[in-house]
Amino acid sequence: MSTRRLLKGLFFSLLFILLNQLIVPAASPATDVVPRITVQELKAKIDRGEDVVIIDVRAGREYEDSKIKIKGAIRISIVKLEDRISELPRDKEIVTYCT
Repeated sequence: MSTRRLLKGLFFSLLFILLNQLIVPAASPATDVVPRITVQELKAKIDRGEDVVIIDVRAGREYEDSKIKIKGAIRISIVKLEDRISELPRDKEIVTYCT
């Protein structure tokens, strides 16, 4: 995969902020802030071999028709993410990704 395509794909990982807002418990204090990460920061982490868990939350044809897939990403559709949240490690950085 070319670097340009990877960067383009990783760009959409920025949407994890919105997706994480969907799974933050309602009891969380209003002052909680979901950390942001840029495409370049995520790519640098991957290049350095950091242990980042990437979750591809696309579903159905959105996923299947896409030519952009991040190697090693876990695929959990956004509609199932809340039900499967207990499967995710609590000791690693998690980035959600969609297009």
